[in-house]
Amino acid sequence: MNTTIDLRQGPRKGGGSMNFRYEPESKPLDGYTIKRAIQRGGFGEVYYALSDGGKEVALKLLQANADVELRGIAQCLNLKHSNLLTIFDVKESAAGEQFVIMEYVAGRTLGEVIAEKPDGIDLESVEDMLNQIAAGADYLHERGIVHRDLKPANIYLENGLIKIGDVGLAKFISESRRSAQTQSVGTVYYMAPEIAHGRYGKQVDVYAIGVMLYEMLTGRLPFEGESQQAVSHKILYEEPEPPTALRGRLPLELDRIVEKALAKDPADRYQHADDLIVDLRKLKRE
Repeated sequence: MNTTIDLRQGPRKGGGSMNFRYEPESKPLDGYTIKRAIQRGGFGEVYYALSDGGKEVALKLLQANADVELRGIAQCLNLKHSNLLTIFDVKESAAGEQFVIMEYVAGRTLGEVIAEKPDGIDLESVEDMLNQIAAGADYLHERGIVHRDLKPANIYLENGLIKIGDVGLAKFISESRRSAQTQSVGTVYYMAPEIAHGRYGKQVDVYAIGVMLYEMLTGRLPFEGESQQAVSHKILYEEPEPPTALRGRLPLELDRIVEKALAKDPADRYQHADDLIVDLRKLKRE
């Protein structure tokens, strides 16, 4: 699920021509009626649906790399936190298709909020949103799970509440794990340097949060390029331009916070997402 939209209004502009597998009012999964197609992503299709009891849900039809997604989802089925998108169940249809039944969110993504603020978001709002993202990430980390795909498109906002979604890539933390699925793990702009060496500890999520902090402050990504390889090279070997150089009226201490969040060596990075928030709060008091 790469974007959040008002599900009652159908796909985004430009998405109406997509050919989704199921039409409105179809019932591919017993107990649920599809109302709208929402989005097609790397792992499948997402629909807005109603249960027979009238409950609004998002149904995710798994297609490519379904085994990878199901492993991540299985670890998160019983997790309950106000800043995590709730996964209610995984069910198989009569046709043998796998559907993930998820909480419905009608708000926007953090990506959309950033796009609306090309010169950066005010510091108070940044702290509030980042605090909620850190709370959800730390909740996963305390249970031995690393998300691995934190990015603005997976952060949902509704009535001031942040929800982290897309836990399909989540895995139990292993500092030295190597994965044959690296091509489907995460999004290059938010990938920590150590991922190039097959390491997926909780600091990869802290790094991604650091990238989102940079984006919220400046409206830009810390590393950009014409190809994934170019971006990856910069992540491994270059340093981003300090936020205060891109946007005036920012406290200089923010540069140090961002630098620590984006440290090349995970040992030099914030060890917990909340540690970054603590530094942001200190910043406001100074």
